[in-house]
Amino acid sequence: MALDQAQYKHVFDLHYEALYGYACSILRSEVYVEDILQNIFIKLWETRNTIQVASVKAYLYTAVRNECLNQLKHKGVQAVYAHTARVTGTEADHGNKAEQKELQEQIQGLLNRLPEKCATVFYMCRQLGLSYREVAEELDLSIKTVENHMTKALKFLRGGLAAYLVSLLFLFIYQLFNV
Repeated sequence: MALDQAQYKHVFDLHYEALYGYACSILRSEVYVEDILQNIFIKLWETRNTIQVASVKAYLYTAVRNECLNQLKHKGVQAVYAHTARVTGTEADHGNKAEQKELQEQIQGLLNRLPEKCATVFYMCRQLGLSYREVAEELDLSIKTVENHMTKALKFLRGGLAAYLVSLLFLFIYQLFNV
């Protein structure tokens, strides 16, 4: 059975305050809660013909949780982006320069652990700006071999930096919510 207008109003009146509190407990802020709830109730109205009255409460709580988690994820991405912009910007402060230096040291440490030929190919492509064809000619390799060395180097760097960047991301998210 679909929701009619009277049932929809009853659902809204019955659940709005509890959903508001639930959303605030997840977000730890009231800034976006009203917008989130408004969007959820609009979606409920738009899908009222497919929603079963018995499952409305579960639908609402699941929708609120999902929207709040999306909002938190979005805020985390914004924080990382803002931090990256500060680090790479001309106004980077001493703390950001230290983080940048630490990241460069991490990358250099990983590059030092690459096999010699792989490191040479990576250096020539990325630092000297040579094309794969130019590197292949210089080192007397096939272009496919140069591509394979670059793939191996980039995969190794991504893997080595993943744990470092994830911990950095969590640090930024922690700082964002504890400011």
